[in-house]
Parts: sequence; structure tokens; C-alpha cells
Amino acid sequence: MSEHRARCFVLARVASRENDLRVAILTEHGARLDLLAHGAQRSGRRFPGGLTPLALYDATWTESRRGLRLDGAQMVRAWPALLADLRRNTAAAVGSCVANEVAEGEPGDSAPFLLLGELFDDLSARDPSLAAGRLVRFTLESLAHSGIAVALDRCVRCDTPAPDHALVTVDPKEGGIVCRGCGGGPYRVTAADRAALRATLSPGGHALDPALMGVCAAVIRGVAEAVAGHLTRAEALFRVSGQVPK
Repeated sequence: MSEHRARCFVLARVASRENDLRVAILTEHGARLDLLAHGAQRSGRRFPGGLTPLALYDATWTESRRGLRLDGAQMVRAWPALLADLRRNTAAAVGSCVANEVAEGEPGDSAPFLLLGELFDDLSARDPSLAAGRLVRFTLESLAHSGIAVALDRCVRCDTPAPDHALVTVDPKEGGIVCRGCGGGPYRVTAADRAALRATLSPGGHALDPALMGVCAAVIRGVAEAVAGHLTRAEALFRVSGQVPK
């Protein structure tokens, strides 16, 4: 057996048997790991806080033939503001789901860990009305860093450029624009919307035009089915007329 230690975020947790938890963590080295935490539902000494998400931990785990066993996790930092406001909490929870879907299983790139920490910092410090825009920025940055950037300038199927002045159709599951020659996508995005979305992604651009929220929700929902539940839990975060059927 080999032992490991690192700072990490808890991305997801599921009850296992009577007192155990199965958890997914993102380490400071960029690895997404699945571990079994024996007795985590009742052990306040080894797992204070019950491995709640939206906090930073100093964790130790053991690797064996049976898999990875989480031996202990001490909370290093919490973000109380994320729990005090529904918009902040939802944006942070969806961000964790996105990280859970796109992070790699091997260490070597700390960017996903740093991006998630920056998201928690910004959501805590900024006005809650900016939560949706900050979440969209985090999601698209995470996808881009993972090599699956959402294409807003050309068709993902035939690589035909989309002029800046053109209305386009987007399929989140395809990863961006799908031109009409390739069948189109289920959502319309105007030239003005694309420009506003680029502004959201620019340095310091955390504000989000309300008319874009429906389209952005569709993009995020296309990352993984797990994300959709969090969007449903606080749909006011993205409920707007910007999502227009084709």
C-alpha cells in the first residue's frame, strides 16, 4: 500500500452502506479521484464537517488493490458566503459538478484546482447578482482548458466560419455552433448575444446580459446530466427569455 496527502476539494459524495461515504475529490495537483471513506457519516474526528462540499481540505488516503481509501480530511478553509446566499451556493455547486466532469484522473495540471478556488473566492466576494456570469465564465474556461472548448466562431462539424454578424444555432452536446448545412442546433444565438458572451469571458467581465442566461444554462447543461439537477434547484439563476427554440 502507498499513502498520499494533498489539499483537495470535495466535488461529490454519496452514502455507502450505513456509515460510509464514496467521495470524488479534486487534488491540488489536478487529479480527480474516487475514494471510499469508512465511517465518514459518523466520525467527527477523522472527517470533521462530514466531508461537505464547498470547502478546502487537507486529506490523506491510501492506495491498495481494493482501490483508494480516504483515511482523513481536515477542513483547511470554508467559504461561509457560499452557504448564505442561494445564487452563490447554486453557482458554486454547479461549478463543482463541472469540475467533476472535466477533471482528469491523473495528476500533473493544477489549473482545474486553481480555477475552482478562484470561483469560490469570486462568488464570495462579489455581488450575488454576478453569480450567473461568473459561473458561465468558469464553465467555459474549464472546458477550454480541458481541450473541449465551446466553439462560437465556426461549425463544430464542418469547420465553416461563422461571420460575426450572423445568427447561429448551437448544440451544447456537440460543443458549439452547428451550421444549418450540418443540421443546425436546438438553440439560436444572435450576433449580439455572441458578442455579449465574449465580453463575459473577457478579463474582468463577470456581468452577464440577462438575455443570455437561457443559452448559457443550455451550454452548462450540455456538460453533464449531473449539472441539470442543480440548475433545476435554483432555476431563477438562469430563467430568462434568452433560450429560444430553433
